[in-house]
Amino acid sequence: MTFLLAVRQIRHHTSIMKLITKLIVLILLFVPMQVTAAYSYDYQLYKNSENYGIVVFPKKHISKELKDHMSSISFLEVESGKTVMRRGTKNENESLMMPLEVQKKHSIEKFIVIQVLNEHEMLVGIYDPQWGLTLPSSSFGLETFKANIDKTLNVFRGDNPRRKIKLRLKNNPNSKENVFNIKRITKYMQRLGEVNARI
Repeated sequence: MTFLLAVRQIRHHTSIMKLITKLIVLILLFVPMQVTAAYSYDYQLYKNSENYGIVVFPKKHISKELKDHMSSISFLEVESGKTVMRRGTKNENESLMMPLEVQKKHSIEKFIVIQVLNEHEMLVGIYDPQWGLTLPSSSFGLETFKANIDKTLNVFRGDNPRRKIKLRLKNNPNSKENVFNIKRITKYMQRLGEVNARI
């Protein structure tokens, strides 16, 4: 009788151990998925004709004002999906952004990453293959972003004044300031050796 009781207890302990093992395996499989899901947001990718990108997440927090500004600076919505955690080209810093496959698909080398914190605040990072990933030390408001976006794009363009001028004129070609400056800009372009510059 005692022997049978011992066998039953061993079987009972064995089944409990199997159950505990299964639970541990499930937890180990489930927790990373939960952590990944917790840090993944829907993003919206904007792109301009120069193949520069702006990745904004979470997509649901993109305001109409931000969308309108993207449109006003000739950035169009091209794709959306789930963010992934990525590092810069020099393996420095880390941020959520579009997947590498999406970046390659749209031939984007340089882009801006925006994390919308709330209606009035956002974090802005810059991805450039030469400098890697630069992350912000503080948050910005939409007006500050608007005031500095052209400067960032001009940094992307490097020493190509023709592209800078074209973009400026493209946004408002008939303004008095632009009409007044066309002759001066044309002379400047001719001095750079671009005699047949089309502005």
